[in-house]
Amino acid sequence: MNIDVALTYLPPILGAIIFGALELIVAFSKRKTRLTRIFQIYLLAMCLWSVSAFMTLSGRMDVLGWFRIMTIAPMIMTIAIFYFVQALFGLRRNWAPLVYGYGLLLIPLSLTTPYLIRSASLESGRVHYEFGPLVIVAAILGYGLNFFSLGELARGYSRTNDLNQRNRFRYLILALSISILATLINFTEWGKYPIDIAANTITAILIAYVILRHQLLDIQVVFRVGLLYSIITTILGLVYFLALTVALRVVEAFSGGNIFLLSVIVATLTAFIISPLREAAQVWIDRLFYRERYNSGLMLQRLSQATASLLDLEKITQIVLADVVKTMHIRRAVIFIRHNVDNSYHLIAEEGAPKIPPLVFGADHPIVKWMLQHNRILSSTILGVAPIFKAMWKNEQDYLEEFQAELFIPLHTKGKLVGFIIVGPKLSDQSYTHDDEVTLSTLANQTAVVIENARLYEDLEETFVQTVVALANAIDMRDTYTSSHSQRIAEWGAKIAEVMGCTAQEVRAVYWGGLLHDIGKIGIPDAILRKPAKLNQSEWEIIRSHTTLGAQLVSPVKKLANVAPLIEYSHERYDGSGYPHGARGEEIPLGARIIGVVDSYSAMCDERPYKTSLSHEEAVEELKRNSGILFDPQVIDVFLKVVDDPARITSDFSRNERSDPDT
Repeated sequence: MNIDVALTYLPPILGAIIFGALELIVAFSKRKTRLTRIFQIYLLAMCLWSVSAFMTLSGRMDVLGWFRIMTIAPMIMTIAIFYFVQALFGLRRNWAPLVYGYGLLLIPLSLTTPYLIRSASLESGRVHYEFGPLVIVAAILGYGLNFFSLGELARGYSRTNDLNQRNRFRYLILALSISILATLINFTEWGKYPIDIAANTITAILIAYVILRHQLLDIQVVFRVGLLYSIITTILGLVYFLALTVALRVVEAFSGGNIFLLSVIVATLTAFIISPLREAAQVWIDRLFYRERYNSGLMLQRLSQATASLLDLEKITQIVLADVVKTMHIRRAVIFIRHNVDNSYHLIAEEGAPKIPPLVFGADHPIVKWMLQHNRILSSTILGVAPIFKAMWKNEQDYLEEFQAELFIPLHTKGKLVGFIIVGPKLSDQSYTHDDEVTLSTLANQTAVVIENARLYEDLEETFVQTVVALANAIDMRDTYTSSHSQRIAEWGAKIAEVMGCTAQEVRAVYWGGLLHDIGKIGIPDAILRKPAKLNQSEWEIIRSHTTLGAQLVSPVKKLANVAPLIEYSHERYDGSGYPHGARGEEIPLGARIIGVVDSYSAMCDERPYKTSLSHEEAVEELKRNSGILFDPQVIDVFLKVVDDPARITSDFSRNERSDPDT
């Protein structure tokens, strides 16, 4: 048998083998339902199609008889798929019994009369056939049913959000579409070639994939991926060999048998055209069968690039968690990070977490101690049987049960447990594989390093902020008449911002802006800063530079970057008469307008060497008189409400700021 004959027989043989194997798998599966029995009929029809195609192409027996059998196989397939889709979605069409009539009428006519298939013969390895007068009727009815079934599958795909179901429907739709399009070719001039038989083999592979990989009919087979992957890779190798053979013969025909020229041309075609195509096809097959492994590799690459330049803990953990949940199709996941104050572990990021309040894991918690000791993933199986975990409190057990915690992935770096990730079940309810655990461990190692770097940066930044605050306090100490001035500005400003509906981040910025609004005075000479008399024009110019100096001082600090404009514009005035830019109205940031009001009030009430202080009532009247001129009227209205209620002024905001270890 030469290579051409072998390659002609290969598609129907492979199709028959795959469909036959699937028929046996479904037949011997423990789960017997109406759905599986109908699908058995479909698989049997497809196997019959492949066998009859082989017998027709071999020409060793009655070609017409086997061609007629090959013709009725698509009819049986059409009927089986129709009833399979009806059973799959629980549909009951009133006209469904007519589909049986379609089969009972046309199948005998096709087998025994010339009304559908008039003749069929094999000449030079090609099948030549002639259709009968009823073939148009049979085709219209059959294709109508097929397109109807495809439409039902497409609607089912659009209705469900279950990833596994969508995968099942996607590959079923693709497989049926290939079969339908392949049979349409038989009505064209290309019908003399066995294109429909090759397409039937592709359909067999897709059906096998959806049954074995995505558990269509809830059938699980241990060898599902490996066997099918091997079959398709073998087919790819044969196709590659066929392409080389065809190239060799084409070049031989045009080269006149010149061996050297022939070798050069075939080698060139192989290197630049055929080999890259084969490699691309192999990559596609690998991705098809090992999608999770590819997606996980891409996820690790994405996260490595995305977090490499990040130094914000919350952003890092949110990015990591969101990508993990999306890529690995996990129902819920959380990240806990160690607080340096007491070494306890607090929730920092969550995706789909339970509604009950999260836990705080102490340094002596059994789960923490286990991960510190073993430095590997803790599974729910170990959690359920190891004696050390029996000591957990009921609220801790309730949280983990509600969470449905499957794996605890430690974030270890430099011998320290900087945190851990808890993941819940997958959307598909499948167990985590060894590959999944390797992926999560690799991810944890990357994340731990990034978190530790961010933590070190935050520690440096916190030290810098504390230094800046100390300098701000030093300014108050230099100006003996402004003792606690900055602290009052910070507390009043934060309270006004809160009442005006600012966000928590904006309120925090106003607090820091009030505390540091005079930080630029660190660069003002004592001779000017503590001068007992009024300042001259040149001295005022130096004093007025303190807002710009202060903004320049704090702007390099990430956490104070949004505070710098508030410091810089804190002495601007509503009518544009302020400094350093002469900004007016809403050109001045709201936080700076707030600080400007409370700073002016405090300055009027402070005792100065060159002036007497005003009473509260006098200062308030002065603010009212300049509302809409020097000061924002809305800020004035809120400030007067706040300043007249001492209980509202003494806010817990400053105490929270000082006690927050992450601030």
